[in-house]
Amino acid sequence: LSRRELVGKLATGAAGAAVALTALSGRTNAAVAQGETGAANSSGTDLRHNEASSEVVANGVKSTEAKAVPPMELLRPLGIGSLASHGWKVAELSPVMDGTCVLTLVNERGRSHRVHICRNEGAPQGLVHTSRFDLVVMNGGQGDLPTEEGLAQAIATVAHVVAGNESSLTDSSLLAEFQSYEQRVKLFSGPADRKLL
Repeated sequence: LSRRELVGKLATGAAGAAVALTALSGRTNAAVAQGETGAANSSGTDLRHNEASSEVVANGVKSTEAKAVPPMELLRPLGIGSLASHGWKVAELSPVMDGTCVLTLVNERGRSHRVHICRNEGAPQGLVHTSRFDLVVMNGGQGDLPTEEGLAQAIATVAHVVAGNESSLTDSSLLAEFQSYEQRVKLFSGPADRKLL
């Protein structure tokens, strides 16, 4: 290539890049103006989430997802930071996902334990249960590992609170979101699945 041809090709390439950048910038600004955030998952699927309407767009197909809100009405009057019993405090309660919500208890030494709150359908598997809910300690065992006394007492205290709240749940559809632990084992057991942890 002559020097003149090389400079011409560079100029053409730069102009094309500028046009592409301008178009991309315009699309990004339009998305921001509409309140959307964009992302791509590992398979390259374009996922956009509109925070205002909880609308998910995946490859142009729209679907509505429920607002992810922890069911704090199960624990009232306990809240985040409340002492349950024997030095164990409520650290977190997750929204209901995959048939359960996860209660995290921590003690003053910084130890934490997760408790899956599942539906009780007559054959509870947890450490303690109420008429509607089953509280399963997730400690990596198969139901054969002992639970320390202080933690067991804290979980029993939480279960007592849940029992007092379950009959007056304001959201009647809440119970329908839960699954029994047995159902969850059937659905989510597997070497790569982490939903039972």
